[in-house]
Amino acid sequence: MNRVRLYHRAQQVLPSVIETSGLQRFAMTPGQLQCLLFGLLLRCESQGAVVMELSDPAAAAIQRDGLAYFEGATTSRGALSSRGPTHYEAWQPSPLPPTWSKWDDSSGLWPGVAHADIGNGMRGRLRAAWREGAYYTRDTRGGAWLVVLPTERLIVYSWWD
Repeated sequence: MNRVRLYHRAQQVLPSVIETSGLQRFAMTPGQLQCLLFGLLLRCESQGAVVMELSDPAAAAIQRDGLAYFEGATTSRGALSSRGPTHYEAWQPSPLPPTWSKWDDSSGLWPGVAHADIGNGMRGRLRAAWREGAYYTRDTRGGAWLVVLPTERLIVYSWWD
């Protein structure tokens, strides 16, 4: 497996305004990894998560502009499948604790990430960063989530096909 190739493929699901500076972690089985890397060639269902580092300039801009930073950022830069680019719903700020329960499946994380083996340390970081302030969207088909956590400088793409 080539981490560089995985990182470049994962970047394709992001709208172009979301700049990254590296790959933190990924959680998927070898079959799921194959689907991510060769999605245009293979038709398969999978689930998993990829955690990338948000670039310093992007994190600063998001902290300065808030939700306005994501205005119009609803199409991925590339395509991982023959369906074409991913289209996202409008971005939203992380819900406050009363709304949090609709996302909580007892793991304290949103769908897709809750079932991925991203490690306990990363789970804790994501849970805390979500509560500190995050921005999220999901694809219009409802099978993938994209979350930006500017205080931790993390981007999480999770999917459940």
